[in-house]
Amino acid sequence: MSILTKGLPKTIDVSGRKVAIETDFRVWIKYEEIMLKEDEKAQIQVLEVINTCLAEDFKISSLDELESLFDGFLWFYSLGKKIDGSQEKKKEEEDSEFAGLSLVYSFEHDWAYIYAAFTECYNINLFTANLHWWEFKALFEGLNQKCLFSRIMSFRSMNITSKMSKDEKKYYRTMKKIYALPDERTVEEKENSFARSMMASMQI
Repeated sequence: MSILTKGLPKTIDVSGRKVAIETDFRVWIKYEEIMLKEDEKAQIQVLEVINTCLAEDFKISSLDELESLFDGFLWFYSLGKKIDGSQEKKKEEEDSEFAGLSLVYSFEHDWAYIYAAFTECYNINLFTANLHWWEFKALFEGLNQKCLFSRIMSFRSMNITSKMSKDEKKYYRTMKKIYALPDERTVEEKENSFARSMMASMQI
């Protein structure tokens, strides 16, 4: 059944039980930030994620239940996408294509551009808006290509090739430098950092 007809989720499945979670987009931006902290101990990350994302008290009685809880968090964060064996294999193949690519956005460092983009494209004030995470992400991924933030992401992801003219190469290198993010990790490295945090959370 389509999300458009059944509505946006407010719970996750944890070992067969429906558990209420926070759905506001700000919570899940925070979730991403927590999971990408490489200098924080796994136990601290786990507690911080639980305290941030759960909307009700939930007593964890086993490691299996903890794993199910974090699977649920990841399911919600990824807009309900499930990764099975074949998808993991496909992702490994895709990772080789994206290895070395620069990050194209950061909620922390691009907040002003993102705020301006939502105002320009949707007339939405993100400081006062009440948006479900899935709603926010759908709008984020559908931003008008003419807005500045979309162009900035395009500059960051631009692959400078030998087929470009000298002036084109100079222009795109300049744009990349102007709009470069402080986080120097590549897409693959950032995804691996997120994955390491997920694995660590399952092993405490």
